[in-house]
Amino acid sequence: MNFIIRGVLGLVLFFVLFNVARNLFYDLYASNWHRASRENTAGKRVLITGSSRGIGEALAHVYAELGAHVTVHARRLDSLEKIRAECRRLGAASVHAVAGDMSSPGRAAQVVADAAAAMGGGLDIVVVNHISPSELTTLSRAMPDSAQKQLAAMQTNYFSYVEAARAALPHLEKSAGSLVLISSAAARLPIPYCYEYCASKRALEGFFSTLRQELALNGSAVHAGLAVLGLIGTDSARQTVPKYSKGSSLDFASPVATALDVTAIPVGRLRELASPWKMRVPLLLGGWAPEHIERHLQALTRIL
Repeated sequence: MNFIIRGVLGLVLFFVLFNVARNLFYDLYASNWHRASRENTAGKRVLITGSSRGIGEALAHVYAELGAHVTVHARRLDSLEKIRAECRRLGAASVHAVAGDMSSPGRAAQVVADAAAAMGGGLDIVVVNHISPSELTTLSRAMPDSAQKQLAAMQTNYFSYVEAARAALPHLEKSAGSLVLISSAAARLPIPYCYEYCASKRALEGFFSTLRQELALNGSAVHAGLAVLGLIGTDSARQTVPKYSKGSSLDFASPVATALDVTAIPVGRLRELASPWKMRVPLLLGGWAPEHIERHLQALTRIL
C-alpha cells in the first residue's frame, strides 16, 4: 500500500513540475519554434499601427527584411519618411504609410481601411501597437483634469484598439489572417502609480479574451493573438522608468528582439506570447502569490 501511495504522489509531483516547467518555458520555446522567416512571411500584407518609433518601428523593419508588404502608421506622415526609406532598403515587397490620430474616435477604422486599400484591398496581419503616453503619479497628486486624461488614455489604448480590430476582421476573414494586439505585463501586475496605462491594458485583455471566444464560436478563420510585453528598451521607457525605480541597473529587453518574438505570434497562430520570455515568471507569480509580487514591486519603486 505504501508503495502505491508513493507511486501516486510521485506521479502527481511529476505532473505538477512538468506543468510548471511548461508554463515557465513556453514563451522561449514558442518564439523560437515559430520564428518568422521569408518562407512563411514574404508577400504578406502587414499593417503596424504606432510604427514611427520603438517596438512598432522595429516590427516594421523586421517585416520589411522578411519581404512583406508593409504599411506603417503614425499621427503624421512626415514622421514616417525615414522608416519608409529603411523598409525599402531592407527589402520590403512594398512600403506604404497612413496617418491618423488614434485619440480621435473613428480614426482607427479609417487607418485600417486606408492600409487595406494601399495594399490592394486586403490584409494578412494587423499588429495594433500604438500607445498614449500616460502620467505616473499618485492618486492624490493627480491633476484636476485627471478624469479627462484617463478618458484620453482609454480612447487611445483601448477604444481605438477595439475599433481597429472591428475594422480589420472582415479583411482578415478573407485572408484567414492574424490580428495581433500588443498588451503589457502592466495589465496583470500591480505597477505603482500606473493608473491610466494599467487600467487601459487590463480592459484590452478583457476585450481580447471575449473576442477570441466569439471567433471560435462562429468558426471564424481569423486568428487573434496577444503579445504581453515586459520592460522594453524603447527611448520613452529608458527616460521614464528610472525616475520611479530604485534599481541601479534595469534589465531592458531589446526592441528588435521583442519584435522578433511578436512576429512568431501569427506564424504559430499563438494565443499569447510573453516577451521577453523571463516575464512569464512574475506573470505566473502574480496569480500564484500576488502578495509576494506586490511586496516585490513596492521594494523596487520610489515613493512619490
